[in-house]
Amino acid sequence: MKIENTFRVDLPPDEAWRVLLDIPALVPCMPGAELIAVEGERTYRGQMKLKLGPVAVAFQGRAEVVEIDEDGRSVRARASGTETKGRGNASADVAFRLAPEGAGSRVDVTTDVNLAGAVAQYGRAQGVIAGVAQVLVDQFAANLAARLAAERRAAAAPNEGRSAAVPSAPQAQGLSVLALLVAYIRGRLARLVQRNAS
Repeated sequence: MKIENTFRVDLPPDEAWRVLLDIPALVPCMPGAELIAVEGERTYRGQMKLKLGPVAVAFQGRAEVVEIDEDGRSVRARASGTETKGRGNASADVAFRLAPEGAGSRVDVTTDVNLAGAVAQYGRAQGVIAGVAQVLVDQFAANLAARLAAERRAAAAPNEGRSAAVPSAPQAQGLSVLALLVAYIRGRLARLVQRNAS
């Protein structure tokens, strides 16, 4: 299934582009994500924990950046993983494109997700998967904004003969159960409205 999301970065496009290409620094901003190893210039191994409907799942796998278009400020990546308890697997093709928006930048993300095995049953309702994706993107954007704000404060701090400490990337909190519940209810309501409108 294809999912489209958008988020904003409070940096001009040139700066935002550099930030969004720094994968190891971005991973801690994604709720439930953990970078296990950098296996090559564009290949990463990691783990993702999330909830699909009522079930908590964890995937371990690899992600590879397969295309970087500097002029068009777009990136394509592929990720695949296996659920750690053997309940299936997932794969995703992800594309993001960065565009100027006001004094900052807008990032449009298109994700094509495929689930197989028992995890496909947990996430079968399209509204659940789309809702989870929106919660992830919203929390990622909030964590990234907090990280950038901390870096700006550190850069603006008086030096006083010593270098200002560079803040480490924040550890992303796990997915909010309340946020996921709201996303699930929103998806169910949208389906009911569609059914009644038919």
